[in-house]
Amino acid sequence: MSSTLCATSGVASGTTSIDIQSILNRGGHQCPSPHTRRHVVSAPRWMLNPESGFKIKWDLGLALCVFYTSCVVPVRISFSLDATGFFYFFECGIDFCFFLDILLSFRTGLIDPTTGHVYYNKRQIVRSYLRGWFGIDLVSTLPLEFIAKHLYPEATASSSSNTLQSAKILRGLKLIRLLKLVRIRKIGQMISKLEEEVFANQSVLSLVKILLFLLFLAHLVACVWFYVAQISTYSWSNTLGYMINDHPNMVTLQYLSSLYWAIVTMTTVGYGDITPKTKTELIIAMFVMIIGVSMFGYVIGNITSLVDNINASSRMQSQHITTLKEYVIVRNLPKHTGKRVLDHFEYLYRHRSVFDEGAILTNLPTGMRNDVVHHVLHKMISRIHFLSTCHHEGLVADLAVAMQPFFCVQDEAVYVQQDMAAHVFFILKGTMGLIQNKLNQTTGITTKTLLLALDEGSHFGEVELFHPVYSCGMRLTSAVAKSYCQLAFLPRPVILSIGKTWPEALETFQTEATAKAKLMGPLINAGLRQPPPPPLSINIRTNLQLGTNVVIPTATATGLPCLSTTTEKKPPIQVEIAAHTDDVASPSLSSLNCMIRPLDVAPQNATTITNVGHRLSLPEKKVAHFHGMLHPHDIFVVNWQMTVATAIVYSSFMVPYRIGFEAAPVAEGRYLDTFVDVLFGLDIVLTFRLAYHNAERQLVCNAVTIAKKYAKGWLVVDLLSTLPIDSIGRLFVPSENAAQVAQSTKFLRMFRVARLFKLVRLLKIGKVFKRIRDSIQLSPSTERLLKLVTIMICFGHWCACIFHWIMLFEEESGGHTWCTDYFFPYDDEPGACSVRVPNEDRYLVAIYWAFTTMTTVGYGDLKPSKFSVPELSFAVVCLIVNSTVFAYVVSGIIGVISNHNPSDREYRTQMNEMKDYVRDTAMSVRLSNNVKRHYDFLLSTTCLFPEEQIFNQLRPSLRFDVARLVASNTIMTINIIASMEKKYKGFVSYALFLLRPQFILRSERVCRSGSPGTEMFFLIEGECEQMDQDNHNVRVLGEGTLFEAYALLAPPEEHYRMQSTVTALTPTCQLYSLSVHEFESIADLSPAISVNLAYEFAMDIAADSFLSLSPEQRSVVSQAIARYAVVENNMDTSADTMSPDSTKSSVIQEAEHV
Repeated sequence: MSSTLCATSGVASGTTSIDIQSILNRGGHQCPSPHTRRHVVSAPRWMLNPESGFKIKWDLGLALCVFYTSCVVPVRISFSLDATGFFYFFECGIDFCFFLDILLSFRTGLIDPTTGHVYYNKRQIVRSYLRGWFGIDLVSTLPLEFIAKHLYPEATASSSSNTLQSAKILRGLKLIRLLKLVRIRKIGQMISKLEEEVFANQSVLSLVKILLFLLFLAHLVACVWFYVAQISTYSWSNTLGYMINDHPNMVTLQYLSSLYWAIVTMTTVGYGDITPKTKTELIIAMFVMIIGVSMFGYVIGNITSLVDNINASSRMQSQHITTLKEYVIVRNLPKHTGKRVLDHFEYLYRHRSVFDEGAILTNLPTGMRNDVVHHVLHKMISRIHFLSTCHHEGLVADLAVAMQPFFCVQDEAVYVQQDMAAHVFFILKGTMGLIQNKLNQTTGITTKTLLLALDEGSHFGEVELFHPVYSCGMRLTSAVAKSYCQLAFLPRPVILSIGKTWPEALETFQTEATAKAKLMGPLINAGLRQPPPPPLSINIRTNLQLGTNVVIPTATATGLPCLSTTTEKKPPIQVEIAAHTDDVASPSLSSLNCMIRPLDVAPQNATTITNVGHRLSLPEKKVAHFHGMLHPHDIFVVNWQMTVATAIVYSSFMVPYRIGFEAAPVAEGRYLDTFVDVLFGLDIVLTFRLAYHNAERQLVCNAVTIAKKYAKGWLVVDLLSTLPIDSIGRLFVPSENAAQVAQSTKFLRMFRVARLFKLVRLLKIGKVFKRIRDSIQLSPSTERLLKLVTIMICFGHWCACIFHWIMLFEEESGGHTWCTDYFFPYDDEPGACSVRVPNEDRYLVAIYWAFTTMTTVGYGDLKPSKFSVPELSFAVVCLIVNSTVFAYVVSGIIGVISNHNPSDREYRTQMNEMKDYVRDTAMSVRLSNNVKRHYDFLLSTTCLFPEEQIFNQLRPSLRFDVARLVASNTIMTINIIASMEKKYKGFVSYALFLLRPQFILRSERVCRSGSPGTEMFFLIEGECEQMDQDNHNVRVLGEGTLFEAYALLAPPEEHYRMQSTVTALTPTCQLYSLSVHEFESIADLSPAISVNLAYEFAMDIAADSFLSLSPEQRSVVSQAIARYAVVENNMDTSADTMSPDSTKSSVIQEAEHV
């Protein structure tokens, strides 16, 4: 307990500090913080602390005794089995432990449930125990039956004149022993304490508790069921012949048949082979049915969530991935783009928690939150120099939690030149290079200059965000991975938000941006005013290589970059050395030495490599083939794995069938089995020649490394599942006489069982199915449904094979079997069923029984033999397992149906809520229809998935690609948005969540003169009429126009009112609105982009003479243009592209003209 424990009166005074080791010895308490002082009251002499180590161990041992007693006592009472020998003394020892526990209960302190304090007041302890469980504990502990036999021997003797009366007395005395079951509360207390003290998987504990409770309940029902059967001679047990001792295992049969009936009834199967006969049995059966239905419904309702929550992290990850798959399908993303999205999030969930980490950490105290963050993210914190050198743990925690991890493979671009700049990147592993592109318009040659090489722990990208000159909103260079890299990124708005609390972090970014710009300044200036490179595809990122093999994107006929990946004849590479006179080794850059690796060239030189766009990099497949290895993406390898997967599926069905039905393959079956074994053998050989990608996603082609990896992994399993062990064992089994033949048959059966190793190969089939799923892009609901159906079929098939295999053993021993009872119910000497009935018929009947059991149908025409112990035992196990599987399948199918097409489901939900609201508010028919049509348009044009959350977790380059695909037919049709996206690649990924769609019907107003100016509008479809505030001027607005843009430029103190009234002319008009608040948020993302967007709006206002502006408003517009002109002029000056006597820039001239 964390609180201080205090004593009441009568307790020895004085407190002692708890030793840390004593806390650890309690088995579950966490070590307290060294800053926390804890005191407890010392237990008086001969008193026990209820939380002491001894008391906890004693309660645990007593709980095991209670569990044994709870299981054994009902059996001894119902089946009249008295303890003898060792068990007699063992149970006497348990009774002694119970009696000793009564004494200890008088000397154990009490815990106040509200304060947690322990009280040792003896009088209060005695009074509390006497008023509580003392009476039941005493009665359940005293051996009343033993005392009665010794006090009244004549009443309980079997030779008594009144035998019936003595039997009733003995039975009544035995029933008193059932009071021992009340002590089962000890088990409940121990489980509750275990759940509180130990951070175990709660789903596993819940699942175990449910299964144990069901088994224990079935055990009690079975004992009661047989106990009642002994009362009447017309009971079910007498009818079925279970009361005649003509079987060597009659007691076992009696218990198994009772347990079998209990489980059959509780699982709602109800075969009908065991039915109640007396009134008492009918009453008990009805109660068991009620209990069974309730329990089965409870299991169905909870089994899926419990099974899925066994690994809560995997379940959450599966749910997120399922949502992403649905999102990819709804947004109709290309397969390769969808795969990139899924790969990114799979990596993200491997390195960050899938739970709502932010919400959990927010609810913690600041100090504890910092400790948790440093514990969970200690690897990332130690790898990033920026975090490891921070002096305050709070700042480190804020930055680390906000970082989003991602990866990139060798030669892949993190961002390319002209991309929108809104993130800072941190290298956790690998090396990066900053490259600048320069296109010569005359020769068409692209020159790539390596500016900086960055090592693990460094960060980059802050120059374009926080430098006073170079923060122009776009990337000035390209960042390319020189090896497999693990990175993390921080968005600029997040950095600004953290900077409000920790201004030193923002100052550090600004200082380092200035220092790094000085290091790269001459090279950046030389290329700042270069024309942009050829346009890239909206869904393909440029891959660049450093070193001698440089991949240069060149525009093809389709406008896509041509990436060099072949080894054909290459044109000569022209290497130019660009001299610089500026000293880049400035002393002010000493702080960057730990983050930036020096270039491989002279300090005053940089290597520039030019190429006209031919393919230079050697592809992975050719590298693998050069080393004599197969590439995992070779068409042959893919087809081969598909073939092996088919063989695995075939083996998973045929091997159990061969074993369970002892069906030797004949004709084509023998050749097919041999072909499968040869296929598995060849697969082992090919695996030694199959290259693979390591954890760093690099291709490994070394034969020794591949062999070692395979030997440590699947080699042993593959060998055991491939070798024909039964055929090998047949060579060493003699078969000279009949006895040896019988013995050899048993050995051969055991050898056949070894073939079940082939089923282990099912674990390898997941990769193949993943490729199939990715290639055909199944919906998650369809995939889940197929999975559930496959589970049912597999379990049904395997249960049928085991059921028949047990029948063969019973048949050899001459016992009754289900097969003879079904096929030959009226034959007294049916003979061997396996000889008289074909395998196909027996298999069909066996799997029919499996499915009637699994689906809880239970017709009763096929059932285990009532005198077969193995068949009854397997039926009990099969009922429990199959019912659990069926409950999982049923609840899973319910989930599939409810989650089918989640986008459509969410659409209907929101539409129904809107309709209910309209109906409840009693709107007019016209207004109701207008609201409905607008709502329908709003939901159809926006994504009902958490798209913004998905975008915020995507790596920036992937975010930009996906956004351009998603917005291609929506906001990209707006001229200003398309223009901004062309200049700042990635802008649309943020504008997508800033603009709000609107749907206006004819004669409805879009805006009204005199209303507060809080938003502007973009008309993308239809026509509207615009009238000024004096109703003098009227004009028609067509598609692609914007209006009321001044609302975004107006200063807050102006309290701007809209100056026009806009009304829809066409039957429908579709618009997008941009509010003042959303426009202001762009400044946090990138001030340069905000200035540029304001400039675009100002130019549109200046060119529009429809509305008259006041002098103050004209000044605001001109200031917006002037701010952009200053930014452009600073960039021109820093790049030194204008001569001293050059004319003013066109932007400045436009500002002066306005």
